[in-house]
Amino acid sequence: MKVKAILLVCLLFIFSCKNSPDTINLLLVNGKIWTGNELQPWAEWIAIDGDELVGIGEGVAEYSAEDTIDLKGQLTLPGFNDSHVHFASAGALLLGINLLDVSNEQKFVERIKGATERLPKGTWITRGDWGAYESWEVGSVGDKNEGTSFMPNRQLIDDFTSNHPVLVTKFDRTTGMANQLALEHLGVRSNTGILRDDQLTDALKQIPEKSFELLVAEADRAFQECRKFGVTTVQDMSPLKSVDVYKHLEKEGKMTARLLFSPSRLSDYKMMIDKGWVIDWSDPNRPQQNVEGFLGFGTIKSHIDGIMGARSARFYGPYNDNPMDQPDWRGGWREFSKDLPSFKDMLIKADEGKIQLRVHAIGDEANAILLDILDTLEQVNGSRERRFRLVHAQVIAQQDFDRFAGKRVVAEVQPYHVTDDMRWMEERIGYERCKGAYAFKTLQEHDCHLSFGSDWPGTNASYYPINPLMGIYAAVTRQTVNGEPENGWFPEQKISLEEALKAYTHGSAFGAFEEHIKGTMEVGKLADICVLDTDLFKTAPKAWLDAKVVYTILGGEVVYKRN
Repeated sequence: MKVKAILLVCLLFIFSCKNSPDTINLLLVNGKIWTGNELQPWAEWIAIDGDELVGIGEGVAEYSAEDTIDLKGQLTLPGFNDSHVHFASAGALLLGINLLDVSNEQKFVERIKGATERLPKGTWITRGDWGAYESWEVGSVGDKNEGTSFMPNRQLIDDFTSNHPVLVTKFDRTTGMANQLALEHLGVRSNTGILRDDQLTDALKQIPEKSFELLVAEADRAFQECRKFGVTTVQDMSPLKSVDVYKHLEKEGKMTARLLFSPSRLSDYKMMIDKGWVIDWSDPNRPQQNVEGFLGFGTIKSHIDGIMGARSARFYGPYNDNPMDQPDWRGGWREFSKDLPSFKDMLIKADEGKIQLRVHAIGDEANAILLDILDTLEQVNGSRERRFRLVHAQVIAQQDFDRFAGKRVVAEVQPYHVTDDMRWMEERIGYERCKGAYAFKTLQEHDCHLSFGSDWPGTNASYYPINPLMGIYAAVTRQTVNGEPENGWFPEQKISLEEALKAYTHGSAFGAFEEHIKGTMEVGKLADICVLDTDLFKTAPKAWLDAKVVYTILGGEVVYKRN
């Protein structure tokens, strides 16, 4: 029996290694490594040569390496793969101004001053979206803040913004505030700097376009944030002009995460073809990642409805908190979907061309209509491995869950939404409909593949951080960052830590047809790795919120090391 056991161990070691070179580039040892691979879930060392894993196992690693990192027993995971980001917006918010949680003079002045110190002279400071958390504070479960409504004044900032035109807006975009320099540029007189209605709309149109250098600096700042939080792949839906920025950074060797870019409209896809950025959609096993670098191209994205924050997501029934002049309002449609027959025809034609589709759907009726369209795609174009990506899948009616069975839908969901949106969800759509909101467990039980992302940086009413541990915390606890409610919001929808980790690694890779190169740590896959200072498997979820990334490794290169 002992001989058989020894042979079995030897065979496992052999199958976990390629033909090893004389000297490999990097060896990680003494770790607690969660591989995500069900056949070999845990390991203690990883051998890396070039940009891929050449060995993984337990015990002593018999490799000669140019560099060795002692993991010191720290939890090591596949690099996080964020399936849903708006990268250009995130960079602009990080390098520019974020006022979402600002509702007093002191914070307002501090944030504006910080932006003047980061941005080159002459750069406009815009947007900001002050007051988004004034009614519902960060971490609240819906208790109203009775404080007065904050309104800034240019007198607060004129003395230190003489080198930067400032035009920032309130989160609902009804009000803006300009400093003296911006008012002079706009040809407007105002003692307070407050602009509203058409005056604000006209002012925003006059803001000059950003320089290419500023766009590059914003993207560079966004990559910095990704590596800080162990994110090695982002799936992006920025404006098409961002691709030139990414190509520049790739050429300069400054991309520290892999980026899959998705055009948001079919017109964008045509422009991609005109530029020579062609995807072979007909190959079902295509590696969507550009093999020559870190920039690749993914799906086509579209929208069917709006968002709940603006009461524009489409529901079967009216919103519970409708204003009195719109008691029957139940949401609307977006762009193409305002003409549903044409929208349906557009998706059918795209699907006929073997284009992978991802469609934003928030309200229960919007999600139901997309399920109808998915049925039609199979009837018209035949059954195949579509991996149709249902973006957000935010609220599903109870009677519609059974319709997911057998469709292999990729539920492209953002778990941090649970933590943030529970501030106002029940007030907006009521308790009964909230039973189908962010229903990760139920979606999983009905054959959906969970693909986690952040929706970073969020909307004009919410900030969603890139940090995957915030999303994992939300999926496992369904609590606010303050730990409320005690048992979680609709706790029957909680998923396990391993399920959440899988959704943020393998699930996102699967959604992009990239599970053969990403998502788990296996020999032959890319060496994209994240090391944490906190063992998620041994600590309470509350501790995850303070956990830090120690190393982020991209293609075998250490791109982040915590001081």
